[in-house]
Amino acid sequence: MKYDMIHVTPPMSAPDFIKESPLANQAGWIDLDKDTLQHKRYMNVFGLGDASGTPNANTCAAVRKQAPVVVENLSQYMKDGSIPNSTKYNGYGSCPIATGYGKLLLTEFDYNKKPTPTFPLDPSKERYSMWLLKKYFLPWFYWNRMLRGKP
Repeated sequence: MKYDMIHVTPPMSAPDFIKESPLANQAGWIDLDKDTLQHKRYMNVFGLGDASGTPNANTCAAVRKQAPVVVENLSQYMKDGSIPNSTKYNGYGSCPIATGYGKLLLTEFDYNKKPTPTFPLDPSKERYSMWLLKKYFLPWFYWNRMLRGKP
């Protein structure tokens, strides 16, 4: 197969303890409402991250946008058993794609594959600045902010 650039992603799967549990949908992912992130059968269960059964890429960027939705919806559910109509996850995901040394496309999109760029820049243009973001800032942000639950 001839190509100029190839981006390969290994198959993803939820852990066996999820796939084999009543929390899983037929595909083995946590059976969630894609907007509220509440389980479809067990109303007191919410999910996010790599094992969630949402129709988008399971990325760290997605978790960053899912977490506030889960916090708000779970808090409200614990308070009075309801879910706020306004707090929904739009399917945000991001995939930084290196196209060469010092060049990167920062793709950001929602459930409808609509571009949702964080920066006011054309996301279809390779940028050195996005390469710097991926190489230096995002690893620091992941380890020092996201994993500590900080914005």
